[in-house]
Amino acid sequence: MNIVIFSGAGLSTESGIPTFRDSGGLWEQHRIEDVASPEGWKRNPQLVLDFYAKRFEKQAECLPNPAHFAIAELAKHHSVINITQNIDTLLERAGCEEVWHLHGRIDQQKCEYHHSLAFEYDGDLECTYRSQITAPIKLGDECPKCGGQLRPDIVWFGEPVDMREEFLMKTIKQAEIFVGVGTSALVYPAAGLLPMFRMTPEKYFIDPHPNYELLNGFTILEGPAGERLPKLVNRLLLQ
Repeated sequence: MNIVIFSGAGLSTESGIPTFRDSGGLWEQHRIEDVASPEGWKRNPQLVLDFYAKRFEKQAECLPNPAHFAIAELAKHHSVINITQNIDTLLERAGCEEVWHLHGRIDQQKCEYHHSLAFEYDGDLECTYRSQITAPIKLGDECPKCGGQLRPDIVWFGEPVDMREEFLMKTIKQAEIFVGVGTSALVYPAAGLLPMFRMTPEKYFIDPHPNYELLNGFTILEGPAGERLPKLVNRLLLQ
């Protein structure tokens, strides 16, 4: 079977990674404009690097939870494509190979003049450098291709999400099962993705507080990801 799993922050909260918007989330200590926008980067890159250094260290000490492992187990028996809003690497660490990070990855860096960002800067400088990291980025870490400052490979507010339209259309066409988990689906791109899978034969949505009106046509499994997803996977493996 061809299965698509679309995940958000709720997939990783049970691993100890705080969300941004919930009470106690990361945004309570910072203004979004200061740590997650091109303008904030230009004003104070040190603040931005400090913010993501904490995120890098936090996710490194966290472990995949039962929901991550359930997805990895499902992928051993079926074709599973993960589309995630999360920037952590818990899916990969659980054993998942097909993971599409819409908002980037906390364990990667790119040049501040990366070609997808160059419109933010004066001049014609564009760079393609991107690489993985094993330690937080520091101010003064230079791109080996052009000498620009390295920054987290994260999509900030005002920057384009990596939608991969051709791949997405192919994925939608081939999907036999769609599972949404850990996301409210009220904010784009999640809000735009759900309608795209309306013709998928089987559609499930896992959430502690689901919006039933929004999820018309979905089989809704109310509850936390770590509890409901392993049960759903066990059911799917018996099909």
